Amino acid sequence: MRFKRQEPFRYQFGQPLPCTFRITRIGEREVETDKGVAEIHDISPRGVRLETNLNLPIDSAKGELEVELQFTIVDQPIAVRGIVIWKKAYANEFQYGLSLEISKQEEMSLIGEIKRHAAMYARKKESN
Repeated sequence: MRFKRQEPFRYQFGQPLPCTFRITRIGEREVETDKGVAEIHDISPRGVRLETNLNLPIDSAKGELEVELQFTIVDQPIAVRGIVIWKKAYANEFQYGLSLEISKQEEMSLIGEIKRHAAMYARKKESN
């Protein structure tokens, strides 16, 4: 696990975690886009860093871009919403930072799944 001072913790996946996402709001306007595919590189109860080949329209003056992420860390499907707060372009890929908008219950569930994944990953490394 990697830590940041502003967050309880941030977990960096050794192998990026596949996910799907869709845009749910642009500024004040509710939208429902098709699903895109991405990979989560790291996650915390407050945010996610993901990578995709899709160039999301966050540079426009239309306001906040809200997305819904769907992924599975161990075996529990998770769906969360977040606001895109930054974007970086790399060759044919784009990385995005999302600020998650989750309840305390969703946060506890997410932390539990991250801990389960970390424990499984540690056991797997020990057996190799």
